[in-house]
Amino acid sequence: MSYMTFGSMTISTSLVVMVIALMVLPVVYKLATRRAIPSFFWDNIFLYFVIWKLSYIVIHPKLFLEMPMSILYFHGGDTGKILGLIFVFLNILMSRNLLEQRRSMDHE
Repeated sequence: MSYMTFGSMTISTSLVVMVIALMVLPVVYKLATRRAIPSFFWDNIFLYFVIWKLSYIVIHPKLFLEMPMSILYFHGGDTGKILGLIFVFLNILMSRNLLEQRRSMDHE
């Protein structure tokens, strides 16, 4: 993995690319569809980030209990990313099912 250094701060290039993509995405989406991105999208991005970050606790519980502040510096890595994607997928499925249930109740 490569890193970028800004003064005394070192940041992963993949994190920089992800932040840039999240800043460019709303502009491109708005130009293409003439609408704002639905909040559902941002909710899932936030859910992915939280699961990815907090998965460190599940993957390395002993290290976390010895140094709780390590959660600020470390994340769940590839395993955390997969867990984040699983949770986002499940959230989308549950939201879709809730939407279908609401529609079916409205038609009754």
